[in-house]
Parts: sequence; structure tokens; C-alpha cells
Amino acid sequence: MSSQSRIAELSAVVAAHTHLIDTYLAENALPYPSFEADGPTELGLPAELEESRALVLQATQELNDLLQTPRDLLYNHHHNRLLYMKAIYRFDIAHQVPLDGEITYRDLAAIVGVDSAALSRILRLGIAYRIFREPHPGVIAHSPASRSIAEDSGISDWMGANTHELWPAAEKTVEALIKWPGATEPNQAGFSLAKGTNDPYLKELSKDPEKARRFGGAMSFFISGPKFSPNHLTDNYPWATLNSVVDVGGSHGDMAFALARKYPNLHITVQDLPTVVASAKKENGLNVQFMGHDFFEEQPIKNADVYLYRWVLHDWPDKYCVKILRALIPALKHGARVIVMEAVLPPFGVIPNDMERNLRAMDISMLELSNAKERDLDEWKTLFQEADPRFIFQGVKQPSGSNLAIIELAWEG
Repeated sequence: MSSQSRIAELSAVVAAHTHLIDTYLAENALPYPSFEADGPTELGLPAELEESRALVLQATQELNDLLQTPRDLLYNHHHNRLLYMKAIYRFDIAHQVPLDGEITYRDLAAIVGVDSAALSRILRLGIAYRIFREPHPGVIAHSPASRSIAEDSGISDWMGANTHELWPAAEKTVEALIKWPGATEPNQAGFSLAKGTNDPYLKELSKDPEKARRFGGAMSFFISGPKFSPNHLTDNYPWATLNSVVDVGGSHGDMAFALARKYPNLHITVQDLPTVVASAKKENGLNVQFMGHDFFEEQPIKNADVYLYRWVLHDWPDKYCVKILRALIPALKHGARVIVMEAVLPPFGVIPNDMERNLRAMDISMLELSNAKERDLDEWKTLFQEADPRFIFQGVKQPSGSNLAIIELAWEG
């Protein structure tokens, strides 16, 4: 048994692994992390040092939590941490601040048409969380985080979806549970109360092309990180042996494009609601087609080799997932594969706490939007059997570094 305290153990982890990272950056003449505007957005670390980075982040989080009092841990949950994000998005602050310069709060407030004192107070809370900088009193300039908002439309879309859809939905989730304690209908969630709608959130968003575009852009950004990389799917299934794939609920086609680049002989059709498909940007030279389709209706493409549901079913409560899968059945040929790529929840407390927080946060996001959820493996198997016993579970694969697992079903009808 170690004679060290937990805080000493954690500090040793931080020291050892930051030394490895620091040495690598120095030996390869790579820029060090910085909060200055020209600080790197990626460190360019090899896989073994990405593991070191993860260990440092996990250790510093636990160390930070341990050295606070229980009162501090509770106090840290400030109710207004999304306020500055909403202001930055709504007033397009990232594009109003010069990329390689600075601007006074007074001049910035005049451009966006709000009170200078109020704006500076809101933005300074963001600056305290490393979004923008105040290089000298009364002046605002970019940090790497705010510069990323200006330069990456996907990040901007993610901010907009978080502050205009997810935040209001979260705020109304408890009230929704009081009004509809069963929590089984997609139009009886926090989002429903926040938006005053009787439609599920995806249908509600589809009524406004700009909101649909923004949400699609937000999802494209979210899955652009390494934990949601398309490579986890393209590299871990025998796509080269197939001819046709239907990407059901494939949004703007990011997954389909990745498959088509690596397997040009695949015939891929992306299906989603017409408003979503209308805002998708096709890529020339790739064997990808788009089709408007409601996946609750009978599948119109018959006899495809694979029907793919990537990060789709977690958007819906169980009985609606059953309906989605049953709508597929008339199109299936014997031996057809259904690939479901989703999170498979581990038992609580067996993974590092930072990963646990992210998984549970995603699970609650599904609850607040549509009474949907993330599922463990037994819940997935039960769902497939309820849809039809002829869906035969073939196995699950968790690609290294992926937040999503590949679940394979065979149709034996």
C-alpha cells in the first residue's frame, strides 16, 4: 500500500507526464500551449503523448476537486456560465474583434448596439474562462479559443445550438418531469416547454431552415474531434466487401463522405429530413447521394447491404427506436446488416471521472431534448429484440479512442 497521500500521487502523475509533453514539444520545435491569440489550437502530439495529456487532465481535475472544500465544489456550479457564450454568439463578437488586433469595449459596444458597461461585464466573465483576453484595461483581444470561434463556423454553430436550444431545454427539464413524470414521449421534454411546441425537437428545428442548418453544423463540429472521428467506423468494419450502404439519419453526410473517400466503389445514400438534406453541401467526385426521408416511414431503398444508424437512435425514447427499426424491415434482404454506432454506457464509476462527466452530460442532453437516452449493452440488446427477434445481434466493437461503439445486427427474416 502506498505511503503517499492521494494528492501527492496525483501531483507526481502531473509532473511526470507534463515533463514528457514539454520535452517532446521542445525537441520538435513545436509551440507551447498559450492563451495568447497565436497560441496553438492543437499540440500535434503522438498517440502515446495524447495518453499522457489525458492522464494530466484527469489528475489535475481530481487534484483540483480534492483541494477544494465541499462548499467550494457546490459553489463552482455557477448558473450563468453560458450567458457570455450566448452574448458572444448573438452579437457575433468573435468577428467584431480584429483577429490580429484589439478593440475597446466602448467601440465594440457601439458596433453591436448595447451598453458598453453591460457588455464588458459579460465578456470579462468569459475572459476569466479564457475566451478572449484583456491585454490592457478597457481593451479586448482574441485568445486561441475566441479566435477559433471566428475561424471555424462549426464552433460558432455549436455555440449557437448550445445557447439557443440546449440551454433553454436544460432549464425546463425539471418542470417537464413534474408535468410529464413518465418521461417517455419526445414532445414532453424540457425542450418542449422551453419552445412551447408539441413537436419533437428535430421536427421543431426543421421548421426553420437556419436553425436546422445551425444544428447540423453543430453536430458536424461535435463529431469532428478525435473521439468521434469517422475513421473509427471506416477502419473497423469490412466496407470493401460491400456494394451499397444507406446512411439513415445521416444529416449533412460527414460519415458518408468519409466512407466514400476510402471506399470509392461503395454506393452510399444519405437519408434525412428534407430540410436537413436541403442544407447539405455535396462533395464532387464522391459516390454519395442525398434523399429526403422520414425514418419513421417505410424504408424506400430495398435490398441494400448495410443500413447505418450512426448516432441516431440515442435521440429517441425506446418505443420510437423500435418504430424506426421496424420501418426498415420491409426493405431488408436476408443477411442484410444493420450497423448501429452509438455510445455503449459502462457501469457507473469504472471509467475516469472526466469521461464519466462527459458521458453523463450527453445522457442528460438526450433527456432534456426528447426524453431519449444513452444506453448500456443490455438495453441495446433488449431494444433490438423488441423491434423484432429476427434482428440477430452479431457483436459489439469499441474502437480504441472512440466514444462510440459499433454494434452489428444481421437480418435473418
